[in-house]
Amino acid sequence: MITYCTATSADLPEIMALLNAAHLPQVGVEEHILNFMLALEGDKVVGCAGLEVHQNSGLLRSVVVAQNYRSHGIGASLTKGVIDLARYKNLTSLSLLTETAAEFFRRFGFTQVQRSELPAALQSSQELQGACPETAIAMTLLLQETPEA
Repeated sequence: MITYCTATSADLPEIMALLNAAHLPQVGVEEHILNFMLALEGDKVVGCAGLEVHQNSGLLRSVVVAQNYRSHGIGASLTKGVIDLARYKNLTSLSLLTETAAEFFRRFGFTQVQRSELPAALQSSQELQGACPETAIAMTLLLQETPEA
């Protein structure tokens, strides 16, 4: 049975191992560990997804599920959980960079944008400063409508 919870710094080694196995960036994870959600089988971490908060914008990162646990809805549950967390934190948008999963994220309402169209606040993320390659697709989900000026 898969259960879900938020991460603590004690979960960092297992998260890093998952990211390493999936060839995903590990830089910046430790700074945002308390905004990571985990999928557990017993006490084993089998999936994770993280949220970086930069002012009123969020970056969905590090969505990964261990190979033997894929195609069971775990990635979708983790993604929904981070979207809910971003809404709870009253963020106006949630963005991401992906090289392989654009179609997956479209199911949640993310739309492809130019990297230059991402919120300026996200530029401080290590993901956008080179941890994620320039070839990655940028996507954004608006969480709250901004009032008309």
